[in-house]
This record gives sequence, C-alpha cells and structure tokens, in this order.
Amino acid sequence: MKIAILTSDLGGGTGNHLLSMLKHWDKARWETVIISTARLGARVVPDVPVQYIPPSNLIGFYPIAQIRYLSRLRQIMKDRPPDIVHAFFFWSIIYGRMLKLTGTVKTLVENREDQGFNWGRHEYAWLRWTTHLPDKIICVSEAVKQVVMEREGVGESRIAVVNNGIDLHHGSSGLQAATRRELGFDADHLILGMVANYNRMVKGVIHFLEAVPAIISAVPTARFLFLGGGHEEHSLREKARTLGVEPYVVFAGYKNDIQRYYEIIDVSVLTSFSEGFSLTLLESMAYGIPIVATQVGGNPELVIEGQTGYLVPVKNHQILVDRIVILLLNQGLRQSMGKEGRLRVEQKFQMRDVATRYLDIYKGLLAEKQ
Repeated sequence: MKIAILTSDLGGGTGNHLLSMLKHWDKARWETVIISTARLGARVVPDVPVQYIPPSNLIGFYPIAQIRYLSRLRQIMKDRPPDIVHAFFFWSIIYGRMLKLTGTVKTLVENREDQGFNWGRHEYAWLRWTTHLPDKIICVSEAVKQVVMEREGVGESRIAVVNNGIDLHHGSSGLQAATRRELGFDADHLILGMVANYNRMVKGVIHFLEAVPAIISAVPTARFLFLGGGHEEHSLREKARTLGVEPYVVFAGYKNDIQRYYEIIDVSVLTSFSEGFSLTLLESMAYGIPIVATQVGGNPELVIEGQTGYLVPVKNHQILVDRIVILLLNQGLRQSMGKEGRLRVEQKFQMRDVATRYLDIYKGLLAEKQ
C-alpha cells in the first residue's frame, strides 16, 4: 500500500514524532513518502523518502503560491497514486481536501496535534466548509478531540484519539558530569528543565522565568535549564537580566542529542497555556523525571496528579512555585514520581503501539472502500 504524508513542518516535536513512528512501519507492506513544504529540521533521521517542494522565488503571495503548490501535488499524486494521503498542519490539510474534492485522492486522513491555538476565523471557516472530506481525523488527546468536534463540526464517528508515543531509551549515556560542566552546573545543583519552542508564546516560558526568584529564595541550589530555540530567546534573556537571575539561568538552545540533557534534569516544568499531548512531558517521564505542568489540554491525560507529578492552574505563580519547591526539597518524592512516570510511559505510550494504531486505522479505512 502506498502512503503519502503531507506536511509543512519536519522540525520540532511533530516532525520528530512522525519520523520516529515511521521507523516502526513494515516497509514491505507500506510504501511511504513524505512530501514537505519545509526542509528537514528534526533530530530524527528519516528512513523513508522525503520529497521537498521548495517555494517559488517568483510567486510567493496568497493565493497564487497555494494554487501553484496544489498543482505540483496533484501532478505527483497522478504520477504515483497513493492509497492513502495523511495530512499534518493547516495548509497540508487544505491541499489534501482539495485533492480529495477533485478525485485525485481516494482516502484522506488528517492529524490534529494541538488545540488550534494558532488558527483563527479564516482557518476554521475553511475547515468547516470542507468538513465532509476527510475520512478520519486523528487527535492526539481527548482534549484535542473536543476542540475538533466543537470548532470544526466533525462527527465523533470520524475521529480517532491516538496519544503520542516515544521510543524508550535504555541505559545511560554516561555523560552527566560532562554535561553539567558544559553548562556550568555544580554537582550539588538541582536542575529545573524546560524544553520548548520559543517561537510560540503559548508555551508560557516567560511565566516560568518569572517564578525563578521565588524558587531561588526557597532553594538556593536551584538552577534553570532552557532547551529549545526561537526568536523569543532574546527577550527571555533580557527578562532574566531584568529579574536579576541571569547567573542561575542557562539558555542552551536546540539540541539534537537531547538525551544527555534530560539525564541531568531533576524536575521538568511546562507552563503552556494550551497543549495537545506534550512530547516534552512524555520524554521527561520516559527519562524518569517528575513533572510540574499546567492543567491544560492533554496534560491531565498524561500526568497523574500527585503520582507522576503536579498539575497547576495557568498563570498561578504561587502554586507553581510551591509545587516546584516541594519536589526540589524532597529527593525521595522526585525519585518515586520519576519511577511512576517511566512505568506509565512503558505501559501506555510506547511508539511501537502508536505505530500499530495508525496502521490499524489505515487498514480499516481501506477495508471499508473495497
């Protein structure tokens, strides 16, 4: 069976998750190609073909650029007709729907990775107008499913919830001491880590930064590691200087070898305003790290309150600080929550099981059309 995956982003969490999942597919049964409007930027190396369609240097304005790209896609699909097209992100979803409308695509699957925080009235108008076209929409959490039903008008029977997963790492890199030295952390420092995309204000990074003075006051050995990149990094560094906490904070940037950095984190923090099903939290739990995260989106479906971490209200500075301090001051609690988190990932969120769920959805759709 031929699968064509359409995407406008092969970097960040979704790109890494997609490429990791594809490694579990039986290549002899499922011939897969990724068609992308963006160059590869993920830390996971793809083991399926990636066809990059670059934007035109001459035609880059709406809607001519979109019409040109749609024409390119249509030609590719006609030359090698796929059995299923699977679309990620808004414009790829629209392209898939237009191809389905014209009969070029027979079976269309779509993904929803978040709660639509960056989609406005224009995007939802397009989605509602063409809501009958996808055969199945895969949502990464129940919270995302509710948004799709309410805002897009999609019936529940055409939605499947498949949580994100992860490939578990076994054993240690043995680089913890070297990593601490690289970042300027001493052996007695307790490290609070946040892995986030700084291009997205929805991640609420600044609210974690604003909690740093109170945390340091309670736990002087606390240090703060920010992993990720984006244009907001400059303003976050300025905020750290303004708060007078610059010596305690390290902005380490985007890391391909993320494992060695997770291995030195004592508590993982996420202060998002909106989440689908956080890969950062999933990775943290897989490394045995307890969580303090906002009670939004799919976070309560992943983090068990008081067992694998703590869930806190959005922008509630006091509760955020209190929960973090409790963990920093109690090594036994950190260890027990970390073990429970790792066990939960082993039992419910392994990537091989996610890959099987996706293929089962494909098989069911193809069987219906025979």
